[in-house]
Amino acid sequence: MKADNLDSSKYNALVNAIDKSQGTIEFNMDGTVVTSNDNFLNVLGYSLEEVKGKHHRIFCEDSYAKSPAYKEFWEKLNRGEFDSGEYKRIGKNGKEVYIQATYNPIFDENGNPVKVLKIASDVTKQKLLNAEFEGKINAIDKSQGTIEFNMDGTVITSNDNFLNVLGYSLEEVKGKHHRMFCEEDYANSTDYKEFWEKLNRGEFNSGEYKRIGKNGREVFIQASYNPILDLNGKPMKVLKIASDVTEQKRLEAERTKQAALIMEMSTPVMRLWDSILLLPIVGLVDSKRAQLIMETVLQKILDYQAKVIILDIQGVPAVDSAVANRLIKVTKATRLMGCTCIVTGISPEISQALVNLGIELTDILTQSTLKDGVSTSLEKVGFQLKETKTTDKK
Repeated sequence: MKADNLDSSKYNALVNAIDKSQGTIEFNMDGTVVTSNDNFLNVLGYSLEEVKGKHHRIFCEDSYAKSPAYKEFWEKLNRGEFDSGEYKRIGKNGKEVYIQATYNPIFDENGNPVKVLKIASDVTKQKLLNAEFEGKINAIDKSQGTIEFNMDGTVITSNDNFLNVLGYSLEEVKGKHHRMFCEEDYANSTDYKEFWEKLNRGEFNSGEYKRIGKNGREVFIQASYNPILDLNGKPMKVLKIASDVTEQKRLEAERTKQAALIMEMSTPVMRLWDSILLLPIVGLVDSKRAQLIMETVLQKILDYQAKVIILDIQGVPAVDSAVANRLIKVTKATRLMGCTCIVTGISPEISQALVNLGIELTDILTQSTLKDGVSTSLEKVGFQLKETKTTDKK
């Protein structure tokens, strides 16, 4: 701008408008401060008296103020070239400030720069928020698998953590559709269609997912699909953050298998005769185990067309009302299937406990020992035991 225009009403109106909304500061061409408005001073924490006549370097880190880049910065302004960008500056007491600014040379009537007008906005808060956001993203990127999709489901990019889990390189997945990570039946399902419709509505999705890696390898991930919105609130892409839980899933399946095996071992129904079964019960009988006993016994009765089943409770350490009622339910269920249930192994202590609890077993066939129970069951199916007598030979 020419010096003969510096006092014009148009220039003053423009400067006043900027002065109200922006921080402004003027420098001589040697970098010393001429004046500054309150907006700029408040951001840096100084008064005008503290900066007037001081060099611009008071707002800079010492290492930058002594650098060739800083020297070139002022040489550029002295050539009449403006400079703009985001700058880190140092306020009073060492406070770090970030500003979005332009350094504008002002020219005299001969086209020579006579001073520099700096117009600045404080972006410190935005910068810190961005730094925090970037820090969080970097932290996630280091510990989690991330992959980004367009709203049509095609891959934009992915980090190494995610790619390593699935066994792919970025070149192999970029531009491909998300369905490449899914089983074919699911990818063609209405559920999958709704999955992407939900994301396109801006709704996130999270849970445990089964995915297919390279060469058909099954992978389980705990993941969230997060729609990223543009300035108008419209979804523009999807950020997926995932953790590999394949090993945990395998261990969980193994534990479930082992638990089922243990439970099966806790209800070892044995076939004594064509139509006679034996279940020796050892240990405590809680509601879960009682239900398993019920299911196992009924299934075995059906499988073997059993006529008699012996429940030997000699290994049950204690019988309370809850245990007794659970066993009574089992005997009633077997009766409904046309099978006689014989309870054996009732010790004197258990008998006394049942009497004290007021529980009667009058409708249940009982025997004190397993041997007696076996004899009774054989009689029930029409098998006669003959006693063998020994004689002395003379």
